[in-house]
Amino acid sequence: MRYILPAILSAFFIACTDSPTQSSSDYDSSKIVVEKDSKYKDFIRVKSSGHYTTVGTNNGKVGPKEGPAMRVEFEYDFSMASHEITQEEYYSLMDGKPCDGCKKKPIADITFGDIVLYANAKSKKDDLDTVYEYSDVIYDENNHVSSLENFSFHPQRLGYRLPTEAEWIFVAARNWKPENSWNNQNSDYEAHDVCTAEKDDELFCDLAGNVAEWVNDWAGKFQDTTITNFVGAPDGGSQAERVIKGGSFQNIPASMHLYTRGDVYTIISNSRKDYIGARLVIGAIKEPTWMDGNGLASSSTIKAKTSLSTVKKLLGTTRAKIAFTNGMTDNLVYMNYNDGLFSFHEIQDEMPAFHPDISPDGEWVAFCTVREGIPSNSSLYVRRLNRLGTDLVKLDAEAAAIPRFRVTPEGDTVIVYVSTAKDNNSSSFLTNTSTWQVPFSNGAFGTPVKLFDGAYHGGISPDQRLAVSGASRLKVRYASDSAETVFDDAAIDSVWYNGEQACNASLSQDGTNRTLFLDFKGKTGTKFVGSNYQIHERILIADSTGELIQSIGAPEGYTFDYTEWAGNKNLIVAALTDGINATHPLIVAVNVKDSSVTELVEGDDLMYPALWVQSIDLTKEESSLDLDSLGAYMTTSSDITTRIMKVKMDYFWKYRESAEVAIIGSSRSFSGVDPTEIESYFTVNLAYAAQDMASTDYFVQNYFLKLMPKLKAIIITLDYDRWYVTDKNWKDWFGNIPGYKYDEHHSFWKDGVPKRMYELTQNALNPNEEEYSVYAYHNGLYHSTTEGISGESPSIDNDLHWFDSKQSAYKYNLSKVKNILDSAKAAGILVIGAIFPQSPYYVKTHSAWGRYGLTLKDAAKIESAVNELTKEYDNFIIFDEYKNGENDFQEEDFSNDDHLGLKGAVKVAKHIDSLLVANKDKFPEN
Repeated sequence: MRYILPAILSAFFIACTDSPTQSSSDYDSSKIVVEKDSKYKDFIRVKSSGHYTTVGTNNGKVGPKEGPAMRVEFEYDFSMASHEITQEEYYSLMDGKPCDGCKKKPIADITFGDIVLYANAKSKKDDLDTVYEYSDVIYDENNHVSSLENFSFHPQRLGYRLPTEAEWIFVAARNWKPENSWNNQNSDYEAHDVCTAEKDDELFCDLAGNVAEWVNDWAGKFQDTTITNFVGAPDGGSQAERVIKGGSFQNIPASMHLYTRGDVYTIISNSRKDYIGARLVIGAIKEPTWMDGNGLASSSTIKAKTSLSTVKKLLGTTRAKIAFTNGMTDNLVYMNYNDGLFSFHEIQDEMPAFHPDISPDGEWVAFCTVREGIPSNSSLYVRRLNRLGTDLVKLDAEAAAIPRFRVTPEGDTVIVYVSTAKDNNSSSFLTNTSTWQVPFSNGAFGTPVKLFDGAYHGGISPDQRLAVSGASRLKVRYASDSAETVFDDAAIDSVWYNGEQACNASLSQDGTNRTLFLDFKGKTGTKFVGSNYQIHERILIADSTGELIQSIGAPEGYTFDYTEWAGNKNLIVAALTDGINATHPLIVAVNVKDSSVTELVEGDDLMYPALWVQSIDLTKEESSLDLDSLGAYMTTSSDITTRIMKVKMDYFWKYRESAEVAIIGSSRSFSGVDPTEIESYFTVNLAYAAQDMASTDYFVQNYFLKLMPKLKAIIITLDYDRWYVTDKNWKDWFGNIPGYKYDEHHSFWKDGVPKRMYELTQNALNPNEEEYSVYAYHNGLYHSTTEGISGESPSIDNDLHWFDSKQSAYKYNLSKVKNILDSAKAAGILVIGAIFPQSPYYVKTHSAWGRYGLTLKDAAKIESAVNELTKEYDNFIIFDEYKNGENDFQEEDFSNDDHLGLKGAVKVAKHIDSLLVANKDKFPEN
């Protein structure tokens, strides 16, 4: 294991920057031997073993996910396709056929999952191993792969796969000349037959330009270090972002860099663009190295073993979290099932984290520093259950071990702990050990109170009449006829299970007072089971009196360890020991009703699992609501845009009754207005990345005007350079999302919004806490971390002259603005059409209006038509902060070429504040 300092959060927008001052010594490619592969047609053998390359850059102007520079060394060779996968090649194995005259054009407009299926099909065709595994394939309405359940990548296998980012850079750096590629200066904004631009060298072509290329890596963080056989991050982290390389026909050569990892917007596995394709490699990586977001390098990964649908069937909800100890590092690891990402987060600390227990609200985790059965003094800590494990607090106690959260009959959250984790098979158990309780609220401990003698760390029952301990005897304390609770002096201490060895005891919290434990194939257990079994092979369950009532066997070849009752009254979570290496490669859920075992997590050594499950109690009025649909504004296959809008919809329901000004529009308003700096009226920013006028109209008509009783003004974004888009984005992103359909089915709640709407929407699939902090910063502002424009040659990502051929699209967008104005006028609502600043170099360098094209002459035509609307609608004001590049915004106000950063967002907000005050006479009285 290698420990590396945590990396900073990745940015959502990608800044294109001038070429960094990296030298050829960063890339060892010029020294390698490449030759045609005699076995695999159109593949080139790359003798990379013993060489190195560099991923990332130390150029300070790039986004944080592209730096710092990290050296990657190779201990293996591989073969890479000489060209991008053509349509002819792709459709020879997959459904469909090339378009007319497109056989030699690269396949594009495909998802990461589409390429995974193609790579596996090609491997099977050539009698090779399949490198990718998955339990199920989910397709979108266009028959593209939207998600692969239980997806795993096996680099050790010899089969076709996507290149790692390091492999791709290693080859591309041999002769990197973007100026010779198909790019936006010569491509007519379309892909060309492969290898028709000047070749990168005598063997490879189109590494720069034509179409950008999927690579295999998740977009994890880099560290200033050296990694051997680097294969990326173990999972997608908070944004589930994938890496693409090379630039495409729509990019200018100056924006194509070896270190660039993405697009204008975040690319995830189900992203699909007409300028993204792929090429394959073949080559086994026997000892791969992953590196997670905390900078922890590992030769293995922790992987989820079940799908979200299985989790929901098992638990009845996706509102669940699992925490456990990584036995290889003694660090705490957790995963939030409800964000749909299946990303594990390991929290690094100097102290170990054993026996984790999750708080009743799911927000905190308690743990101790000594394992059960060890006599050393233990410390007790609590921290937030988030990626960084923030707000760490330590209990001021001489010794505190094996914490368990509980809620008292009075409704207070407390932590029960014991004075020692040592073996309880001692005559001094009731004289030298004790059980304690400490209140925990708002991230702080109260005053500890001793409950009784004896270290009963297996739990206290909800009725407070039973406490258990199980290492290495099953000892109990119970309320006698003369004692109301185990806290009374008259309570009785006893030993169950005939005094035979027992461990891993856990007392249920569902009111049945059942105790589960593991044994050492004792006589009592053998008699009850009716046959011999191995140590820890069976979970034994006793009733409230200590009588055995059930036993459950481990899967063949395994035994149980670290058994605990889970959040479901008939569910147990446990680790499995493989019996060979005495490690714990699996965490499982055991259903007490049918004794079934479901694999949850796989890794090298997984210990002390804790599973938190939230249930929601519906009132009589709420009983008719479908919680599978209500608030379900994202799905497991949702792209990043939909996930952002789920955050914004949560904010909508939280603030709809108090918001006076609502911002809606594209990423330019998402990152361009800080609502907290608008002092005159309470404002929320509900914009999201890549929004178009169709979806702006949808949200204004169905949510803002109908459901925001105090609304005075709406700010919409006028992205004239994006008015070639019609309603495609709306249909792709939201057309099949259950939450929006459910709202529509209820006529957008015209007869009344459910009283607990915001709370109930939280029961649906949700983004994680990182996404909320990034996408909802300052009442909905995007928290950008990049700063500055790229320079004097910003990228133009569309045909500069699209206006001539997109008249219908322009008129469509103009009609949507009119729809909004008509409805807002009827409601007496002011509409502000905001035009956000972009780099002045679009105008100065390209004579272009913005990132997505438009000549200045064509832009003036659109501006003129929109200006005419201000004469027709007295509730419409145009707020132009761009002014065709002639404005007072400085480089430090931007996050990239066409998005403002945090500083610019404050400046815009103050201007809007003044505008609102000046036009308050146009507001409705409400």
